[in-house]
Amino acid sequence: MAAAAFLAVATLAGLAPGNALAQGVSQLQRSYITPFPSGDRYRVVVLGDSLGDGMWSGLYRAFEEDKNIEVVKRSKVSTGFSRTDNYDWNTELALLLKDEKYQVAVVMFGANDGAGIRSGKEWLKVGTDAWRDAYGERVEAFIKKLRAAKIAVYWVGLPVMRSPNQSSDAEIMNEVFREKAFINGAKFIDSWSGFTDESGRYSAYGPDMTGQVRRLREDDGTHFTMRGYLKLAHFAEKEIRRDLTLAKQERNIPLAGSEDEQAKVMGREVAPAKAPVVAAPDAAPSPAPQSAEEQGQPAPTQTAQLPSTRVGEVDVLRPDLSDPSLQAAQTLGPQAPAGSMPDSEMISADLNGELTALASISSVSDPSLASSKPRLPLAQRPYYRVLIKGEQLEPKDGRADDFAWPPG
Repeated sequence: MAAAAFLAVATLAGLAPGNALAQGVSQLQRSYITPFPSGDRYRVVVLGDSLGDGMWSGLYRAFEEDKNIEVVKRSKVSTGFSRTDNYDWNTELALLLKDEKYQVAVVMFGANDGAGIRSGKEWLKVGTDAWRDAYGERVEAFIKKLRAAKIAVYWVGLPVMRSPNQSSDAEIMNEVFREKAFINGAKFIDSWSGFTDESGRYSAYGPDMTGQVRRLREDDGTHFTMRGYLKLAHFAEKEIRRDLTLAKQERNIPLAGSEDEQAKVMGREVAPAKAPVVAAPDAAPSPAPQSAEEQGQPAPTQTAQLPSTRVGEVDVLRPDLSDPSLQAAQTLGPQAPAGSMPDSEMISADLNGELTALASISSVSDPSLASSKPRLPLAQRPYYRVLIKGEQLEPKDGRADDFAWPPG
């Protein structure tokens, strides 16, 4: 087992960073949620308006039996990003993060933001360019504050609404939430299709968490019943549990070693070393240890002393990682953005001879991300527009998706 550990480190140190980047695969990818929470306990803060209040009630019940997770409610009804005169979330968030420590944040806003934003003497209507700029700036500042505090952010999108006007506004707000989350390293959770009927329209009824058709929405067509909030919270719970599993796997890698060594490999901050204990001046010097020969015992065979990690009943030897190894590991590929990107999409095609060709596309393998040419903004790149927003790109003349007639 020790030989296998040496081989793994030797391979890691000898791998050229350029080759890993050329392949578009990151050999070491840190988890989105920190694997080392304070006090070995995760604190999940729920932020938002009245919909955020309901989200907290659902998440609290979902994680109630997990003693290592605490779900804290910091949502506030009748608030949002449109009206900052009554309650400015960006100001209050800075105070909140100053006083308390969290590892995960679940965010849901929008119930009160359909009225528009006041700018001077005029109101900016939802959907206008001026409104998008002002609203997007506030949302982006909010996400940046959370990410700067090293918090994993899950932004839950608005569901379909009963009122056509409210549904239209919710779709526009979701576009802003999705774009700002994507650009700033948060995860956007789509809840729209979870509360529609077979035709994609609003429905107050639907299957609950037990599979039974129940009433999920309140009479106002915006909020949810308790069953509805449990289902709404499930969308966020599923993503959080998945990332918690990845964090646990990263934490339990025997080769990674101690928390400080693992932090170096994964590019995290390393806790400052404790100052060495200095003996008092008048303390008597401790006698020098005697060698084996001085004690009349045969000298032991010289072997490399390796630190070990206890895994069950087995001591797994793990060598110290040298500085060149750490530098090579840290340059293997993009790590921080990968944790916030959606999973790659698998594309398959049947070939002759009963063979199937498989390929995957992700934000890492998107050519516009790896190109040396001037990069487009994230929100304008093909990966985001096609796989995240669902847009259809304009076909090029003569390409397979060009259906112009007659052909050019």
